Parts: sequence; structure tokens; C-alpha cells
Amino acid sequence: MHAHRLTLAALLLLAPACADDEIPDDLGTRAEDDVLLIDSPILQHLAATLESGETLRVSDLFFAERLRFTAAPDPSELLAAQASEHAALPPLAEPATLKVLTYNTGLLNRWYPFTHVGVPRYLERRAEAPARLLADGWDVLFLQETWELVDVERFAAEAKRQGYAIYAGSEEKHAQHGLVILVREALIGEAKQEFGEEQYAAQREIELFPGPGIKRGLIRWSFTHAPTGRRIHLYATHLTAFPELWQERDVQARVLGGRAKSHADGDVVLVGGDFNAGPYYPEDRFGSTGEEVLSGWWHNAMMYPLMLHYGGLYDSRSALQPAADVTRMHQLLLPFEFGPYRDEPLAGRCATIPADTFTGTDCNSLYFSQYGATEYPARLDYVFIRDVERHVRVVSTALEYTEPLDFGAAGSFELSDHYGQSATLQIE
Repeated sequence: MHAHRLTLAALLLLAPACADDEIPDDLGTRAEDDVLLIDSPILQHLAATLESGETLRVSDLFFAERLRFTAAPDPSELLAAQASEHAALPPLAEPATLKVLTYNTGLLNRWYPFTHVGVPRYLERRAEAPARLLADGWDVLFLQETWELVDVERFAAEAKRQGYAIYAGSEEKHAQHGLVILVREALIGEAKQEFGEEQYAAQREIELFPGPGIKRGLIRWSFTHAPTGRRIHLYATHLTAFPELWQERDVQARVLGGRAKSHADGDVVLVGGDFNAGPYYPEDRFGSTGEEVLSGWWHNAMMYPLMLHYGGLYDSRSALQPAADVTRMHQLLLPFEFGPYRDEPLAGRCATIPADTFTGTDCNSLYFSQYGATEYPARLDYVFIRDVERHVRVVSTALEYTEPLDFGAAGSFELSDHYGQSATLQIE
């Protein structure tokens, strides 16, 4: 979830004391905090583009005054390394298939002081989303922005019809984090299930009050996979939005990574969600409110390696071949000019941009109507995997729900302002 930038400006006037710079209280207590960037294959590309990068440690990345980027952090080698490592794995003997989807449903419609924030066509899409998503054969679904309890109830009713179990956290906190996990009931073994719900300490506080009642968090569901007997831990999350709020987002990624890494090495951990930051931004300046070009995008590229570093995770999208974030940015984007980008999605270039990389993009009509010309297209939605003992293989990945749908008299538009990200896995 984003919020309209004019809304944020109005809220700043209401709450000038709300600070955005969050430093973890326990920073320095984990071994991962003390790693030199140049000593980590995951983080070396950050060191290469930061002043004094050869001396910086991971803990330094949480302090704005220590970070002076001189060029775009380029994760190409990191993306390629994940593909190479996965390609070297031997085939599994008797695997079971697990089809996973993470999807920001964009079901936001709230009023708060001075303004309203919502994703267009909310009413039509909320009526359609549960049946469409649960009829498509997914085994595990991570959903974000299913904010209202009435929408949870809609998904719960459809889940019962389609043979899914559902977890959305507590009624009190759900409306603040908007997260839902669904699992096909036949896959849940008889062993004890465990559930968890947590709200991050680092927050954009005015999102909760006087804003639209949002407090970022995670939910967890642990169960034994009936076909294999393997213990699986599922985490759904939705990190803080906007490039200028990179510190909150990175602190949240550190917490989530720590939770993912806390499980036994023989277990499988799947993390799905809207992380609100891409792995790569070619220029530090892109997008505008109409007043000035926005800057600070390079800081946003830190979230991706921090998730891998703290969580011991890999990116399912880069398992079979390196994800195309870098290539697509350079092939398809024109230098930013507010007028052309405002008048046509990505300055009229959507017809030449394959829908295979960016999950948040002006080429989505709902996204464009809210955020057109205000920010980079990017891969915001991920399925991350922790699989220390190599019980998982990625079979395929794809963007899902990219095409407009026919909503009758309401017209033709997408199911959400985000595209979904899927990963088909084998597990033993």
C-alpha cells in the first residue's frame, strides 16, 4: 500500500514530530550486523557504490549519515549467483509440487482527516477477487491489502467452498496490517500447527493516526506438509512504502529476516509479500509530484540484499535464471520527464515492455491512475525461500493477473493495482 503523496504532506503538517529515522534497539547484537559489506557476496555491490564502502559494516546501513552513494547499486552478480547455485542442485527423488502466489489485492478504501485513500474500482474488485484467486489452483496464497474484515469473511467463505484453510491474524490487528494466508487443506498434516502475528516497531506512525489506521506487520503459519512430512513456515508481510521511508523498511526487513532464519535448518521457510522496494534503480532521481523530481531511490535498493542477508533466503525469481530487473530498467525506460510520463503510462512505452518483471508499474491502469509519473516501475512483490538442507527446487515463476478483466458495465481493468508473483516449487 502506498498513500497519495499529497495526503502524506497534509499529515506531516498534523504530526511534525513523527520521525522517520529508526535505528533497531538491538543493532549490533547479531552476527549479521557486524559483517563487512565487502566480505559478503550478497552485499558487495552496495560496498562498491558507497563512499568508504570497503570499511562499512551491515550495521552502518541503518544510519543515513554514513551512506553516500556514488552510483547505482547493481545486483547483477547477486542475481546471477542465485541462479547458478540453484542450477547446481541435483534433482529431487520423489518431490511433491507446491504452487505459491503472493498478491497485493489492493482492497483499500478508507477516509481519514482531510482526505480519502483507496485503490480504484474497489467495490467491483472485492466482489470478484476471492472466487477468481481460489479457483486458480494455488496451494499457498500470501495476500496483502485485504484490509477489511468483510473481505476476510469473503475469502473465508470462498476458502470453505474451495477446500482452503485461512489465517488472517487477530480481528483487532488485522485491519491494521491487512494480511492473509491461505493453504489448501489437503496439504496440512496432523501435526500441531502454529500461528503468529507481529507488528513492526519501526513504523511510519502517522499511517496509523491520524492516517488510515495502518500498522505494518507480519503473520506466520507453521504446519507439517502432509505429502512429504516436511515442516513449512509461511510468512506474509507488507513493508512500508515510499523511497524516503527506506529506513523503516530496512529495519522491518531485518526483523522479518531474523524470524525466517530462526527455524530449524531441515525446515522450509517461504516468505511472500509486498516489500515496496525493487532490487535496482538505474538513477537516483525519478518520478515527481509535479513540483520537483524525486530523489533517494538508490537507498531503496538495500532492502533486497538485506532480506537475503538476514534471512538466509534466496529469491525464487532468480532461481532458474537471473531476474531481469537490471536489464529491463536499461532497455525500456526513457529519461524522466514529468509531462510525457504523466500523459501516458511510462511515456507510451507499455506496448514494448513485457509483463515479466515489474509488479508495480504504470502499465497497470489502476496503478497509473493513482501513481502515474510519481515513481519507478519496480519488482515490489517477492516469494523468498529459506532452504538450508536443499529440500526445494523452483520449477517456474511468473507474473500473474496482468491482463485487464471484463467487469461488465464497470468496464475493463485489472484485478488489482499490483500484479501477482507466483512460484511453482518441488519439495521433498
